[in-house]
Amino acid sequence: MRKLGVGVIGLGSAGLLHAESYNAIRDKARVVALCDKDKGCVESNALIYGSDAITSYHDVLRRKDIDIIDICLPHHLHAKAAIEAAEAGKHVLVEKPIATTLKDADDMINAAKKAGVKLMVAENHAFIPAHMLAKEMVDKGRLGRVFLAKAYEIVGDVPVEHSWKTSSAALGTLLDMGVHRFFVLRWIMGDVKSVFAFAEKLACELETDNDDTAVIALKFKNGALGEVDLTCCAISEPTNRLELYGTKGTIIEDHMWEPPLMYCSQQPDFETEGWVKPEVEHAPFPGYYEISFRNEVEHFVDCVIHDKQPKVSGEDGRAALQIALLAYKSVKTGKVVTVNK
Repeated sequence: MRKLGVGVIGLGSAGLLHAESYNAIRDKARVVALCDKDKGCVESNALIYGSDAITSYHDVLRRKDIDIIDICLPHHLHAKAAIEAAEAGKHVLVEKPIATTLKDADDMINAAKKAGVKLMVAENHAFIPAHMLAKEMVDKGRLGRVFLAKAYEIVGDVPVEHSWKTSSAALGTLLDMGVHRFFVLRWIMGDVKSVFAFAEKLACELETDNDDTAVIALKFKNGALGEVDLTCCAISEPTNRLELYGTKGTIIEDHMWEPPLMYCSQQPDFETEGWVKPEVEHAPFPGYYEISFRNEVEHFVDCVIHDKQPKVSGEDGRAALQIALLAYKSVKTGKVVTVNK
């Protein structure tokens, strides 16, 4: 079987994690080219991965030995690079959020369809084994009807001064971190019906108007309620938690725990006595990054090899983006905002 050639564009923390993930599946794919405008960064990392160092992504797109373009640029640059990659006949894996506007997301989706290439949003939370187990349990009805879902992303990862994350195009924590939680909750609970949100700059001392803290209330189309709490300014270890409360049971999952998930259930044939902590592949922060990114990258490579539909489609990424943008609309209007297709 021919190894797929990969070009990774953007060598921030996500880009380097992606490159390392391809390195773990060298029997299927190889990073042929790394691309970043920082010449020193790209050259030093190219030595590590045995790839070519390129400073213009247009040069990457022209390469005939590249099948997959992996885009890890700042959010507002995703669309242009993804559309050009699709038009060049390359399959596209793009970091979350898919884009910063719905028009850009739609243009990306349409470009991939027109070119007949795969487009997947790199939503690593769909590839965290504990999240996969939680979804499986809900899908099998082991919690009964889930009526309340809560998700938290509480980290101490304040943007550095003059970072692209402080620019107006980045919007803020609600978009940057929120799309993770919006994706996961929609993936497990189904479509969102309405959104109400607060998002403010409360702790960050940098010269930026972007929000650093947000609280978002969701109502799902199935009648369940949801809550998402976000901040990048916590003085603590990261808290990435998912809580699912059903009529017959409860799941609580926390990335910092080992094992990361516990549940209780009164569902017939699935009753528990107190909390049960099943074994699942995991490693507390930052270990779950390595596991989930590896799973994510290998899944996309397999989709290209076997012509399968990716687990996280462009439409899925668009839906998570839409929730974030409507949450910002709610912040501005102070009103509940309805999600329309």
